[in-house]
Amino acid sequence: MNIDKILNKLKKKETLETNDLKLLLEKGVELLKSEPNIVQVTAPVAIVGDVHGQFYDLLKIFEINGDVGDKKYIFLGDYVNRGTFSILSFGYLLALKIKFPDQIIMLRGNHECRSLCEVYGLKNEIERVYSNTDPLDWLIETFCTLPLGAIINNSIFCIHGGISELIETITDIETIDRFREVPKSGKFTDLLWSDPTEEVQLYKESPRGAGVLFGKKVLNQFLEKSNLTSIVRSHMMTEEGYKYHFGEEKCLTLFSCPKYCYYGTNFGAVLNIDKDLNRSIKVFEAVPDEERDLSFVCLDKK
Repeated sequence: MNIDKILNKLKKKETLETNDLKLLLEKGVELLKSEPNIVQVTAPVAIVGDVHGQFYDLLKIFEINGDVGDKKYIFLGDYVNRGTFSILSFGYLLALKIKFPDQIIMLRGNHECRSLCEVYGLKNEIERVYSNTDPLDWLIETFCTLPLGAIINNSIFCIHGGISELIETITDIETIDRFREVPKSGKFTDLLWSDPTEEVQLYKESPRGAGVLFGKKVLNQFLEKSNLTSIVRSHMMTEEGYKYHFGEEKCLTLFSCPKYCYYGTNFGAVLNIDKDLNRSIKVFEAVPDEERDLSFVCLDKK
């Protein structure tokens, strides 16, 4: 497999042949399986939130913030569903991961599971493009190998959703069996589904039906026991592309798909962290509609 040819094809928004997609995902599984649940990362690094299949906006992130290879990236998950280019978005990032394994960290989001992919877009996209659902099985297998979190300079905890009352410290995350579908409840689920809230200091049932709402007090306890300073997470749409919770920098939400689902009014944002852990946030607008080609290149169809 020539990874540069794959990258060039994907960047031009061209559909991969079924066999090329399968080979790409098999190589990705092999690589991702070798990574721990929590990946240790050294700054400088850029952090990106939800992408949700908005491939044109994903490419814009690299245009305004620097390419992988020149810069290190952590992606917080939710590569697929909602937008119209889930296969391209995940495939392109995975190809970059294969070419630059130490320069891009791909974490798992709550949408990287079969139940949501069957409802929110990926399955339908695969049926339109490939005329069968075999690629969905291959993608789900790949999703089940994605790491759960990352820690930058032993200080900043990166996760898709949040913390859990079932998890006391980072050590509890390192022992989770991640190579499976996300269960309906439990600490694995909470990591991908939980959200911060100002309503309580401790924990509260989440209106999402999965995960929990966590307050400032329990977040501070988790960070202190884990010898961490802060958490950067995604999972929530924010109008400005980012939001600090609890009136301080200990909890930051990043959302990186502007004009969410192509009709929202929100911005996207990327967080850059330098070698001294200083932060800067780039806020960006969506690629204009007239510059997006929303047509599909379908294979195996007349």
